[in-house]
This record gives sequence, C-alpha cells and structure tokens, in this order.
Amino acid sequence: MSEKFTALYVDKALPIAPGLLGHVFDKVVEDGLLASLFYDGSVRTKDEFLDEVLRPGTIPFVVMHGKDVAAFSWLNGIQDRSARAHFVIFRKFWGRRTRIPLGRNFYKYVLSIRDADGYLFDCVYGITPESNPLAWKAALQSGWRLIGSIPNRVFLADTGKSTGGVVTAATREILGVVEGEMVEATWDA
Repeated sequence: MSEKFTALYVDKALPIAPGLLGHVFDKVVEDGLLASLFYDGSVRTKDEFLDEVLRPGTIPFVVMHGKDVAAFSWLNGIQDRSARAHFVIFRKFWGRRTRIPLGRNFYKYVLSIRDADGYLFDCVYGITPESNPLAWKAALQSGWRLIGSIPNRVFLADTGKSTGGVVTAATREILGVVEGEMVEATWDA
C-alpha cells in the first residue's frame, strides 16, 4: 500500500458530514460489522447511526487511505481529559501489517491533539465484549493495555444477555508519544 493513511476529524457543522458518515455506515453494513460494532442493538439504521455519531459530546474521525475509507472512530463519554473510544477497521485493511500500525498511529495522533490549554486527552479507553476477542486483542496488539474485565458490563442484543466487558486503555506514555510531540494526522502503513 503506497498511499498514506490520513485521519480526518468530521466537523458536524460541515454540509458534507452526513454524506461522508452515511458512506461509513454503508461500509459497516457491507462488511457485516454492524452487529459487532453496535452490540447493544442501539444502531440498526443509517439515521440511528448518524444520531449516535453526530450527538453533542461525540467526536467522529474517518481514516482515509487515498480515496478509500480505511477505518472509523468516534470518541464519547468525555470526562476531564479521557474519552471512550470506538473503532472499526474495514475488511480491506484487516491484514496484520496494516491493522496494527493503523490503530497505533491513529490513537497516537488522537492523544497528541492539543488546544490552547494543552492536550485534549490524556487517556482513551474501550470496553469490548469478552466474546469478541478479535476486537480487544487488536487493541492490545496496537499497544493498548489490558485494564481488566467488568462482569456483566456489556449487553448483547443478539443474545439478550449481558457478558463481561474487557477494558483496554491507551495513554501517550503507553503508546510511546514523547511529551510535547505532535503526531501528524498522516502516516505510512
């Protein structure tokens, strides 16, 4: 893959936001990832998806590889300088040599974003069903740390039952971002 990956913040105020995010939803459905990404059953339609990722307090990002959407992430549950991260890589980019650096570089970028008051985030974390080891192990392979498991934290709509939620987290230190370093939003695979 010769083209670079580029992380784009999707500004909700831009007229193109719903169309771009609608395309992301179509890719999620096309790749068969809707039920695992929204395991609680909260999102089944494009309108529900747009409501979720354009909600106030949510920060959506699209990761592009040339003209292809490679991944999508949104941050929510923002409190102080931490945020809950949600992440999906599309099937075309699932190979280990692409997937691992894509996840690592994207979150190095997110953790290095600053404003006039300093870093926006000191920590990002995820909560993934224990029954989806491909997802939580991908976070670990990308440099995140395993924090633990919360019993019955995750409701699975397809089974109607709760299961443990594996908690993973990343900080600048964990991912090797040096204090003051600004990680570019564009990187090689």
